[in-house]
Amino acid sequence: MKKPLIFGRIILVLYFIALLVIAVFVVQIKLALSTPNKETLIQKIIPNKPTIIKMHQKIVNENNLEFTIKDKNIVEKISAPVVKTTYNYWGEASNETRYYKPEDENNRLVYVNLNAKSLYNKKANFNDLMKAKIVYNDKYEFDCFPIKTTKDKTDFSLNISLMPLQSQDVYLVAEMPKYFVNTKSPIILEIFIDNTKYIAKLR
Repeated sequence: MKKPLIFGRIILVLYFIALLVIAVFVVQIKLALSTPNKETLIQKIIPNKPTIIKMHQKIVNENNLEFTIKDKNIVEKISAPVVKTTYNYWGEASNETRYYKPEDENNRLVYVNLNAKSLYNKKANFNDLMKAKIVYNDKYEFDCFPIKTTKDKTDFSLNISLMPLQSQDVYLVAEMPKYFVNTKSPIILEIFIDNTKYIAKLR
C-alpha cells in the first residue's frame, strides 16, 4: 500500500514543477514582448536561438554590452572622417586623407558602423565583449575585426578597449571577394555576445 502513495507524491511534485516551469516561461515571454531589446531568461537557457535585429535598433545585452547599428556599406576603402593636416619645416600645410583598405586588392570591405556602450564591470577589450562575422549566401563566412577612428578622427586604430559605461563608435569590418559584391545573394551579419547570437540582414 505504500508504493502507490509514494508514486502519488512523486507525480504531485512533478505536477507542481511543471506548473512552475510553465509560469516562468509565460512571464519571460511577456517580458520579451514588452522589452524586445533586452535578453530574457529563455534566451539564456536556449542560447542558440538567434535574435533578429534591425538598423538603428538599440540592443541591450545585460552586464556586457549595449549597441546600435548606425550604418552599413561595401566599399573599396574606409576613409577617415577628417582630413589630416601636417606642416613641414617652413610651415607649409599639406592635407592627407587616411583610410583603411583591404590587404588583398581583389577584396572589398563589408562593414557596419555601430555605437557600443560597455555594461561590463571593469575595463575590457572590445574583442572580449563582442565577436562577429559576415555570412554570404548562407555558406561563406568571413570573420569581422573592429576598428575605430582616433580622437581627432583623422586616422584609424585597431586598439579598442572600453571602461564601464564608456561609449565608442566602432566599425565591424570583414574582407570579402569583390565578385560577391555584384551579386544579389544575401549578406548576413552575425554578432556574438556571451551566449547570445544576433543576426542582422545587410542585403
